[in-house]
Amino acid sequence: MLDLKGRRFAILGLQGSGKTVLAKWILKHYPRHLVYDPLKEYSGFNRYLPQHRAYTYSAIEEINLAIQKLVFKNVGKLDLFIIDEANRYCPTRRPLPDSVGQLNDFNRHMNLGFGVIARRPVQLQTDLVELAHDLFIFRLKGKNDIAYLDSLVGGLGNEVLKLPPYHFVRVNEFRDFEVCSPCPQS
Repeated sequence: MLDLKGRRFAILGLQGSGKTVLAKWILKHYPRHLVYDPLKEYSGFNRYLPQHRAYTYSAIEEINLAIQKLVFKNVGKLDLFIIDEANRYCPTRRPLPDSVGQLNDFNRHMNLGFGVIARRPVQLQTDLVELAHDLFIFRLKGKNDIAYLDSLVGGLGNEVLKLPPYHFVRVNEFRDFEVCSPCPQS
């Protein structure tokens, strides 16, 4: 079993590549979890359904408030928190919402696994990718995404580009990587 308590991670990949299947597989191993679920894909899981789904003042205010009330006030009661479609709330070249920044800096002190899910790494705030302990990357095609991955770890972009369907590359905190088989769907 993958131990993500106290760790930061990012799940990245094209639509339909397997990101949600992996996220659900991870969530099943952490019954004390919460998912920020803007696309309503996590029925049956503990989730928060935000009203605002685009980068606006209201969306940032809502995610900050939700994290303060549902995560920070439940320290010790949650083992895992995931933000799906994180690039909507934490886009590149913008500061992280305050609560997301605090999670990214202090989640290990709360013994809380903190993950983000996005399609493209170049659309996600760089601290969430570059400070992650673990990256799970499904197939990507964009030349900017491939170049960005190669800048993180030599050869990573090419490895991701040639992945078979539903396979992913797991990159650990030491920036070693391996190709992984698809997760079981159940």
